[in-house]
Amino acid sequence: MRPYSILIILLLLVSYGSAQTETEENTSNFVLSPDSASVYYINLNSRLPGEKWQRVSDTLLTGNEFYIPTESPTSLNAINGNTGLAYKSMFFSIPVSSGFRFAPPVYQHYLLSNQNIPYYRLRTPYSKVFYSFGAGKEQLFNVSHAQNLSRGITVGVDLKVINSIGIYDRQKSDDIAFAAQGQFVSDNERYAAFANVRSNRLRWRENGGITYDSLFTENIETDRKRIVINLKEADNQIKDGGVFVRQFFYFGRNPFAVKTDTTAANDSLPVRQTVRDTLHRSYNPQRSNFFRHTFSYSRSSQLYKDKYPTSGFYPDIFADSVVTYDSVYYHEILNDLAFEGGIGKARGTGKAILLRVGIEHTFSVYRNDTISKKFGRLTSYGYLAANAFGVARAEGYIWFSQGAPFNGDKGLSGKIMFPAYDNSASWGNLSGSLELNSMQPDYLFQYHYSNHFKWENTFGQQTILGGKAMYERENFRAGYNYYNLGGWVYLNREAKPQREDGSININQAWVQTLFNLGQFDLNLFGAWQNASKDEIIHLPKLAGRLSVYHSISLFKKALHLQSGLSLLYNTAFHGDAYMPALRSYYIQNEAETGDYPYIDVFVNVRVKRARMYLIAKHVNSGFSGYDYMMVPGYPMPDRGLHFGVSWQFYD
Repeated sequence: MRPYSILIILLLLVSYGSAQTETEENTSNFVLSPDSASVYYINLNSRLPGEKWQRVSDTLLTGNEFYIPTESPTSLNAINGNTGLAYKSMFFSIPVSSGFRFAPPVYQHYLLSNQNIPYYRLRTPYSKVFYSFGAGKEQLFNVSHAQNLSRGITVGVDLKVINSIGIYDRQKSDDIAFAAQGQFVSDNERYAAFANVRSNRLRWRENGGITYDSLFTENIETDRKRIVINLKEADNQIKDGGVFVRQFFYFGRNPFAVKTDTTAANDSLPVRQTVRDTLHRSYNPQRSNFFRHTFSYSRSSQLYKDKYPTSGFYPDIFADSVVTYDSVYYHEILNDLAFEGGIGKARGTGKAILLRVGIEHTFSVYRNDTISKKFGRLTSYGYLAANAFGVARAEGYIWFSQGAPFNGDKGLSGKIMFPAYDNSASWGNLSGSLELNSMQPDYLFQYHYSNHFKWENTFGQQTILGGKAMYERENFRAGYNYYNLGGWVYLNREAKPQREDGSININQAWVQTLFNLGQFDLNLFGAWQNASKDEIIHLPKLAGRLSVYHSISLFKKALHLQSGLSLLYNTAFHGDAYMPALRSYYIQNEAETGDYPYIDVFVNVRVKRARMYLIAKHVNSGFSGYDYMMVPGYPMPDRGLHFGVSWQFYD
């Protein structure tokens, strides 16, 4: 108990100071800071405009305690009892993907992908190192480095490692993600290119959950390693990687070239001329009038092994009763050619009218232990945005696919925003959107053959109608979402695909806010959800996360301390069960999860550019019973201490 006593003493010591709030600067209207230590990054979108440079903060402490990839101030994920294992969001949404849709996401937060690899804008070499360790032999290690090789060339690498033994038997995670990336901008700024190469490898021990819940819920067996599990020798391995290249060919003049007045020593009149950043050139996401080509090669392999397939855990055995060795492999080559052009200029955007059209071709190969399939798919898309003098901005997007395995997929969406520019410092922004998509289910639901599951289905298109309204102002956001799902395909109680012939309505209301209450800062994200057929779509009625912070500066502001607690809670519901052999979640209507608060107490510390945290995670475990399962059969960890440090360097 000594470590917890030290933590409580630290919390009491910092409670005498006055609170101060640290926030990220607004980067919606990007201006490169002259500070050589200012570092920015950007993530690339798939088809639509909207990329923005974001500033890397080396001073912000708020949110430092959310060090696990599945945790953030706005994430509500149910996980399989250990860091780095499969998870599922408790907040309903429709994943957006333009590639080969194999299965619903259960591990994407652990990957470095084309959507989340950062490309940097900087003046001096930049490095960041992060290390964390804690209960259950949990270890996380991240390192990032980027630097300019010349005025127009920037390169970088990112490495993310998760290794956690876990509290229970055979729930180890061993995840590694690596990416190398670079960007180039020509001297005349008419050509720009991005490229990355990435490799991800996840290894999970799968225990299938505990066999007898009562050993845990009644605390009969206090040694968690001795609690009986369902699978003794099962493992999952996931490999994902690829190569990505995107090129821009600009035409016309550059409206963002900097104009300055220069005066020669013997001249009396200034001369107006265009000058460029002599230290670095970089991509400007607001610049239009270009042709763009994207090439992407993606590969993924998944392997499930079990030395005891006759354990009784699986519903069927189709091929081998001695050992299960199920492998799935798919890869895809994508070429996308797009044109973007705009006219006029209005407040809030680079162009008053902006048009983007494109055509995308993909060649895919799917292979398992018995069969190989090849697919070709052609997708055309168009985007149009109009800005009415900064008063309002309207956007429209349409796309259509032809070719297996998602033949006939199509979508249409529209959005309007008032005003057309970032008005968060005044009365805020109001937006609304409507989207209608008709899509085939993920390929796992269409075809699968393994030792324990096999099917070949022709479900046809699912019709997904979504409407959203949102209001934003400074540190406040709130919205309402509506979905209508027609012909929805899901994994039933036998973990087999099933189509719901009728429609399902889902309503959501959510709020996110950061506000000050006396000497404390509060960060709240909460959601209400309702599904018309809750026996198919399992969602908690209420779910949210509340974080309370108290900040103080000591030793002439050389040391910054922030203490607080974080609370995660959701009402009781029939949380989906997990099938390791499919790496997927399926519905069950027997066991309820939720109606339990997870409380973390933390201290964040910053000294110069070094940030540290000490967290007592799940401090309330055992105080109000032993009902803390987010996924049936997978108890969450008991109380434990975790420590981490993050350090940024500018050379």
